[in-house]
Amino acid sequence: MRHTAIVVASACLLAGCANSTQMVANWRDPNSQIVLRKTLAVYMSTEPGMRRMVEDKLAARLPGGTPSYRVIPDEQVTNVDVLRRQLARGGYDGIVVMRFVGVTTETTVVNGGNPDIYGYWRYWGYAGDPIVYQTDRLYSLESSLYSYRDGRLIWMGRSQTINPKNANKLADYSVNFVVKNLERAGFIQ
Repeated sequence: MRHTAIVVASACLLAGCANSTQMVANWRDPNSQIVLRKTLAVYMSTEPGMRRMVEDKLAARLPGGTPSYRVIPDEQVTNVDVLRRQLARGGYDGIVVMRFVGVTTETTVVNGGNPDIYGYWRYWGYAGDPIVYQTDRLYSLESSLYSYRDGRLIWMGRSQTINPKNANKLADYSVNFVVKNLERAGFIQ
């Protein structure tokens, strides 16, 4: 029973520390050959603080990155005419847009014992161990790269981050995800 408690505690600790971001969907326009030199970083949010935090992190990692809040004030985000005028002055070649898609939960059974699968009689020592459930929260974000010149979607990826400690960590993991994937696709050199 003591061995079981150690295994369960270790699994829970590892699950809590293993904040990982993985790609769950990916698409690229096979005909597009853009290399980012001056990029607008956009995080779609109605919360100004969250928008600034994510855009600052994203712009810092993109070539010639500019957070959109420096170009487009919060009160003008929905005004398309203002957006077009402001962005035309910037000389951007690409726009990276991130948006929060949602949160789902996933519950799994954590093995309560570690019986030897080759020895039938060892199973009986674990028969009384409780079944332990672990619930993870999966945060999904969608990231897109658009060509500024023609407004076409060039690349899109959807990521899931498991159990981030806070919004700041979620932003770090998600920005890292999008930048690494844009580098792999050759948009950032």
